[in-house]
Amino acid sequence: MDIQQSIRGLLGGALVSIAAFSHPVLAEYTSHGISLYGEPKYTENFSNFYYANPNAPKQGELVMAEMGSFDSLHQFIDLGKKPRGLFWLYDRLTVRGHDKDEIKTRYGWLAEKMTIADDYSSVIYSLRKEAKFSDGYPVTAEDVAYSLNLYRESGLSNIKSRFKMVKSVEVIDPLTVKINFGGDGSRLQILNSGNLPVLPKHIWQHKDFTQPSLDIPIGSGPYKVTSVDPGRGIVYELRDDYWGKNLPVNKGKYNFKNIKVEYFRDRNAAVQALKTNDVNYIAETNLLRWNKLYQGDVFSAGTVVKDKINYDAPSFVTAMVFNLRQAKFDDRRTREALVTAFDFEWLNKKAFNNQYTRATSLFNNSFLAAEGLPSAQEKAILIPLSAQLPEQVLSSEFTLPSTDGSGRNRKNLLKAQALLKEAGWKVKNNKLVHSVTGEVMKINFLLPSPTMKPVIGAYIQTLKKLGISSNITVKTGTEYYKLLMQRQFDMTPSQYKVRIPPNTELRSSLKSEFAGVASSYNISGIKDPAIDNLVEGLVQSDRYVDTQAYGRALDRVLKWNYYYLPLWARNFQLVAYQNYIEKPLQAPKYGYEVEFWWDERSK
Repeated sequence: MDIQQSIRGLLGGALVSIAAFSHPVLAEYTSHGISLYGEPKYTENFSNFYYANPNAPKQGELVMAEMGSFDSLHQFIDLGKKPRGLFWLYDRLTVRGHDKDEIKTRYGWLAEKMTIADDYSSVIYSLRKEAKFSDGYPVTAEDVAYSLNLYRESGLSNIKSRFKMVKSVEVIDPLTVKINFGGDGSRLQILNSGNLPVLPKHIWQHKDFTQPSLDIPIGSGPYKVTSVDPGRGIVYELRDDYWGKNLPVNKGKYNFKNIKVEYFRDRNAAVQALKTNDVNYIAETNLLRWNKLYQGDVFSAGTVVKDKINYDAPSFVTAMVFNLRQAKFDDRRTREALVTAFDFEWLNKKAFNNQYTRATSLFNNSFLAAEGLPSAQEKAILIPLSAQLPEQVLSSEFTLPSTDGSGRNRKNLLKAQALLKEAGWKVKNNKLVHSVTGEVMKINFLLPSPTMKPVIGAYIQTLKKLGISSNITVKTGTEYYKLLMQRQFDMTPSQYKVRIPPNTELRSSLKSEFAGVASSYNISGIKDPAIDNLVEGLVQSDRYVDTQAYGRALDRVLKWNYYYLPLWARNFQLVAYQNYIEKPLQAPKYGYEVEFWWDERSK
């Protein structure tokens, strides 16, 4: 049942009047959770999420290997490189159930209940009186209001975007706060407002929120920081006094007494540390490394487990993005030619033993991925934008070029040559030169790992046949991140995994306003008014059919503009861990969360 069509305020005795003498009566209803589509799966008095083990022991430690470095513990601004795990320090008003068990659902966490206006113009959060920060101060409505306003003014780009539609915040009493959306309110806005990490006002009002810092953060979450070795490691300790340990949303969660995150400059050194039990957990993203590095006696004996965890969710998509700030990529036909020249089938056979599938969309394996010709609903969205779109968007089915995997890619290379010629490029002295600007086509590939060099190396050899010279820059960890944020590349790989439905983070990844923000997720620098329109429509959709129509329309426009070169997709997660690390028997549908795992070794 659609929540917007359900007048449930009477059930909770919450039929209220807003300025009753001059305005119509609006209904409100009170709930323990909210779902974008229909009702939350778990009822008000549920005991725990089905994929949690409520009897998991609270003991032992997780020692995670991460690559790179960090120089700040301030998680909520764009500046600085942060370590993994800082989110364990903070509670939010609500906690997600959507990504792992449901589509877009949130349940009360810091908030015991939420009272939602029937027209979604506002939401009132009633805080749990037992909630406390790690320094003993209570969590209050003032902290909520202060945090929200701070994020809106100076927070991360994606957090700013999340609260873009908030009109005002009201502190009603010490445990009650109201967030107003006015006429821009929607069920999605209510959902997003709960995803608010609450900061202690009594700490931050005396600090500069806009600057990176290595000060130990204070939060109300399950863990606290006990030691920091800047750039090398951080240790989190489970709080014995954590106020929310017995909440249904936390049963069977946060089971490790200590979590250590250790940073390595070299992946080989990290895997060696796993073999010697100096770390006990590594999440891997690269199939080539997985097949080559994670070998040896400890794996054969089962001392270290190699776990390939399949899941039913949008794929992890790896794509090569163009730096659209470079004039050489201005013409769509140039980008199409570079996509056409890529031989995925040969690469998958030679390098990956056919273990990958071709990524055909950033929304791969989801109901947002476009298929066939546009539907009537999609056309209704796209036709008003037609002057800003490639003509094929409305008239043709998009398909990526393919080969037989033999390595003989002549047909596609001929097509690529023709496209480059149409775009004004010509071969002169074996070099591809633009006939108007005189620019010689040269591509600098920025790679985050040397393991990708063979992958790109084969592509570079193909590009030579088109007169395109290339070079590869390999940087790891913070050095790669620095060049990426400075946009010092022509093409670079990027990994996408879209939330279903897409959250406000999509704005900072695709909208024009973020193309010039150095630390935004709009890595390629897309500046396209049609994309802006479609992203906003998608983010604001709160009905399944609208979400699907906007998502597929956006997918078509992204693909026909050739804003990226799709590489491969995977619907599995790769993780290696010591065999005393256990996980629940029932896996979440949409991928695992290590917070539900535990250390089986006795105390």
